[in-house]
Amino acid sequence: MAIESFLSCSHFKDAPKDVFMESPYQRPCRPQDLKALDLSEPVSLEKYSSNENLFIQRSILNAYELDLVFLPFSKAVNLKEFKTFYCDENYQNAAAILPSFEQLAFSSLEKSINVSGHWTLQDFIQYTKTKIKDVANSESTLYKKITGSKDPESAARFFFIQCAGDFLSEASAMARNVLGNYGSATSELFKVLIDEYGYGVHEKKHSSIFEGMMKDVGLNEMIHYYWNFYTPGSLSLINYFHYISKNHSRFFKYLGALYYTEATLAFTTKSQSKIVKDVFQGRVSSLYFDEHSHIDIHHGRMALEKIIIPLVELHGEHIIPDILSGFEEFASLQDVADQELYRHIEVHDSLDELIAKAKKYHDVSGAVKFEEVLGEVSVSHIHNNDELFMVDEGELDLYFSPDKVVHMKAGDKIIIPSGILHLSKITSDTCRYSVKHIEVA
Repeated sequence: MAIESFLSCSHFKDAPKDVFMESPYQRPCRPQDLKALDLSEPVSLEKYSSNENLFIQRSILNAYELDLVFLPFSKAVNLKEFKTFYCDENYQNAAAILPSFEQLAFSSLEKSINVSGHWTLQDFIQYTKTKIKDVANSESTLYKKITGSKDPESAARFFFIQCAGDFLSEASAMARNVLGNYGSATSELFKVLIDEYGYGVHEKKHSSIFEGMMKDVGLNEMIHYYWNFYTPGSLSLINYFHYISKNHSRFFKYLGALYYTEATLAFTTKSQSKIVKDVFQGRVSSLYFDEHSHIDIHHGRMALEKIIIPLVELHGEHIIPDILSGFEEFASLQDVADQELYRHIEVHDSLDELIAKAKKYHDVSGAVKFEEVLGEVSVSHIHNNDELFMVDEGELDLYFSPDKVVHMKAGDKIIIPSGILHLSKITSDTCRYSVKHIEVA
C-alpha cells in the first residue's frame, strides 16, 4: 500500500521524543491508526474535524512540502535528517499517494460547490465584489471568540499556531504559479509574490514578520514546531493552495482562491490586528496584520484587475466557472477552519467543567487500557466520539494546546469531546490509563 510505504519514513512514522518538534523534518502521522481509519470515502465537510481528515491532511502536507526547502534557523542542519526527508523514495511515494489522497481530502468540497449556467465577466465581478463587501461589513467572530475567552492570550496563541503552518512559509504555493509564461499576468502575479517576499529584504518578508510576532507572544518561530497542534481545518487551508497550484489544470481555480483570500484579508486582518493590540495591550507588535490590511487591498485589486480580467478577456468567459469555483471553495474551507478553531477555544475554556462532568461516569466496562513509560509522548489525534479518559496508575500530562495542559494522576478522569485535538506525555515511571467511548448529553 503506497501510504504505508510513504509513512514508513522515520520522520513520519516515529513517535516524537517530545510534545514539540525540534526539527522541521519531523512530522509524525500516526501510521498505526491506518487500519482503524475509514478511508473508503472522501471526507465530507461535516466530518472535517475527524481523525481520518487529520491523517489525510498531515500526509499530503508532507508530500507537498517535499517541494519546499527547509533548514533549521538556529543550529546546523543534521544532514542525515535532511537527506532522509528529501530522499528519492519519499518523492516516489509522495507521487503515488497524492492523487488518491487529494480526492479523499477535496472531492467532497468540490462537489459541494455548484457553479452552473453562463457567467459573463460583469456577472462575475458583481457577484464576487458583493461577497467581499459582505465580509468587509461583517463583525469579526474571531475577535469576539478570542477576546471573550476566559484566557484571551492562550486563545490568541492557539490562533497564531493555526496560522503558523502557512504563514511561516508564506506564499510558497503561489511560487508554483509564476513559472512558465502566460503573458503580462505572469508578471502581475510575480509582483504579488515579491511583495510577500519583502522585495528581497529578509526583515520585510512576511514570514519573517510573522516569526517576530511568534517570538513576541512567547511562541517558537520554527516551522512545524507545533505540528501536534494544527487542526485538520488549518492544515486543509495550506494544502488546498498546494492542491490547486501543483497540478496546473487547476490554475484558474487558483486565481479565484487567490482573489478571495487577498481581497478578504484586507478586512479580516484589521480585526486580527485589533486582537493583538487588545489582548496583549501593546506588548506585541501587530505589524504582520497591519502590513496585510494595507497591502492586500492592492493585492486583491491586482488579482482582479491585472490578472483575472485580462485573462478572461483574452481566453474567454468559459474559464470563469473554474475561477469562481476556486473563490467559493476556499471561502468554504475558511469557514470550516474558523468553526473548528472556535470550538477548540470553547473546549479549552471548559476543561474544569469536563473534569467535573467526568466524575459522574462510574461504569468503566469496555474501556480500552494502555500502559506507557516515563517520557512517552503520543502523537496528537482526534476521537470521532466523546471519550472518557481515566488514569488508573501513575501520572501524565494531557495536552489540549501548549497552554492548556491537564496534569492527571491515579483516579483522575476527564471527558475529551469528539473532534478535539489532544495528546499525552507520561510523567511517572509507568502509567496505566483507560479510554472509553461515551455519549455526553
